[in-house]
Amino acid sequence: MVGLLGCHRGGAGSGSGAAPAPEAVKQSLAALKKDFGDLQQRFADLGKDVEALPADLPGYPQLRATFYGSEEARGVADARVTLLSDRLDAAVASGRGADLLQVSREIEQAEAQAREIDQLYLKLLHQVLAFQRAGAQRAAAQRAGRPLVAK
Repeated sequence: MVGLLGCHRGGAGSGSGAAPAPEAVKQSLAALKKDFGDLQQRFADLGKDVEALPADLPGYPQLRATFYGSEEARGVADARVTLLSDRLDAAVASGRGADLLQVSREIEQAEAQAREIDQLYLKLLHQVLAFQRAGAQRAAAQRAGRPLVAK
């Protein structure tokens, strides 16, 4: 999911505090924006799946709360990426290497945050799939006229 270009790392500036090349930082930010766009779509799709689950399944309220908490964290991180775009433009316009270096470091932090959010998404996806199976089993049992047994 998260495609790390890493082009603003390495080279002569790696670890030395030298300013990275503006184009490299722009490329990293573009990849980060794409990653967050993908996450937004995946969370939107998962939200539809969460809302389609039977609300009376055991544990559903906790699943739903976890989903919306994770979605909120994703939204906050996505807003941070938008701010990074503005800060990158300002850093390039100012010509100050220290500003560009700071934005580059913040992009790296946002990349790590995107990976964490992606992991949350995968955990939630697996939970939703388990709930979908439980709901389907319950519906099949009801159609067959069998009593429902909570597991």
